[in-house]
Amino acid sequence: MKNIISIVVLMITLFSTSVIQAVETKYVPSTSQAVFSIKLNELSTKAEISLQKTLNKVFMQKFADNFATYRDDAYVVEVMTNKLEQILDFSKPSKIVSFNSYQEIAVMIDILDVTELNRVMIKIASQEDKLISFSDNNNYRYFYLDDTTLISWNDEVFTVETKLDDIYWYNEELNKENDIINIANSIFDTTSPLTNEKFMELENQTNDFYAWVDLSLLSDETDEFTKFLFGRNYDGLSKESYKDAILTAKVNFNVGNADVVIDTYSPNYPYDSSLLKKELADNIYTFVNGENNYGFLSLAFNSTELSKHLKTMFGDEFPFSEDFAELEEYGVDVYKFIELLGGDIFVSAWDSNENEDPDLLISASITDENTVKIILDALADDVNNDIYTLAGNTCYIKDSILYISSNPAIIEKIMNNEMPNVKLDKNKVDLAKNNTFVFYLELNSNLALYGIGDEYTENFESVYLTSNILDANHTQVLIKVNTRDKEKNALSIIKTFIGGLE
Repeated sequence: MKNIISIVVLMITLFSTSVIQAVETKYVPSTSQAVFSIKLNELSTKAEISLQKTLNKVFMQKFADNFATYRDDAYVVEVMTNKLEQILDFSKPSKIVSFNSYQEIAVMIDILDVTELNRVMIKIASQEDKLISFSDNNNYRYFYLDDTTLISWNDEVFTVETKLDDIYWYNEELNKENDIINIANSIFDTTSPLTNEKFMELENQTNDFYAWVDLSLLSDETDEFTKFLFGRNYDGLSKESYKDAILTAKVNFNVGNADVVIDTYSPNYPYDSSLLKKELADNIYTFVNGENNYGFLSLAFNSTELSKHLKTMFGDEFPFSEDFAELEEYGVDVYKFIELLGGDIFVSAWDSNENEDPDLLISASITDENTVKIILDALADDVNNDIYTLAGNTCYIKDSILYISSNPAIIEKIMNNEMPNVKLDKNKVDLAKNNTFVFYLELNSNLALYGIGDEYTENFESVYLTSNILDANHTQVLIKVNTRDKEKNALSIIKTFIGGLE
């Protein structure tokens, strides 16, 4: 008997879980081109704000005030400005879904009290001199708010479908072919939901916000949105590489930090993990001063493989070829220039004891010292004992590393092998060594001297971005923001910099 009861309880649990999951996903149709999922209640709690008041500020109050100017209905105004959270279920993720080259969108929110929702919708529709209609199959109710906006709902989900007719890539012919009610039909026809593996993976995770975007549209050179992004010239672009490509992003706000993960999966793009490497030369950051260091940019790549890859992609149409025209007389084109780089680049800045501006040091590994010296000799304003002055910067080559600094005293120390008193922090070095690309910014108080306000340096400790090519045709970008207050949620701090919130 005990086992039977356990099995029954387990079956009920599994069934209820699947129903909850179905409510959240079955209304996202397979024709969706992008899905943005937002946990409004969770975010309002983390930001320490009232969701209703915030919605009032950014949208509802304007709508209610406009409604009240020509229709005197205190009930509708009261619901819109004070009781939305009693009718709509913001505890479940709300979704914004894009269709038809991002010219049409639908906002979807779970319903908490359909009886009250029906009541307010009937009042709004009647006072707009409209009638609520039922769909052909009676799956949902709807009415047109205007020529471009449809409101629709059933007992579970409330939706607003909108045509965007003022965007740069607007295609009037496309909108003529697609009545806005077609979007509502696809949403409430739950026989063909979006089942993309990447989308379902996001749905099964716990994130404050996520985005799923189908990039296949970019493989269609006749599409207006694709033309808007890339212009009319497709030379050098591999359109087929975007076929079946998916971009996902997820954002989480935690106590003391905020995290963003952006992942792109492109099964038809010729990614090659050998193009980039995850280890810097040990001497690339040797002379970087770790005291009052503002941060760094580091990049590690396989120069030979990267040059071949870019040549395959662009041939003679490399976007920046004209910038290297001056070097061609030395037998150096853009691809040869890439091969001259050893694949390790480290740029760092720190407080200067001598100048008002911070000290800047660029370190780049090179593969052919003689060729690089020929180039420097040709371009330099002045050459003295293998020290090159170029555009106000001092350049020097040591142990196959090209050093470029805004402060000649730093180059002099490198020549004399004088190490800085404080080395770069090990955690920062590890961050650089373990990622292909890193941008790290330390928000210390001295940054205010260079135009970054006290409000940022007082609230934020650091921010960094990393980028990597992963296996199985993935690229990934991580962004992390660290706050100084380790007891508050990062969103409650970030929200003070966002207008329109409490």
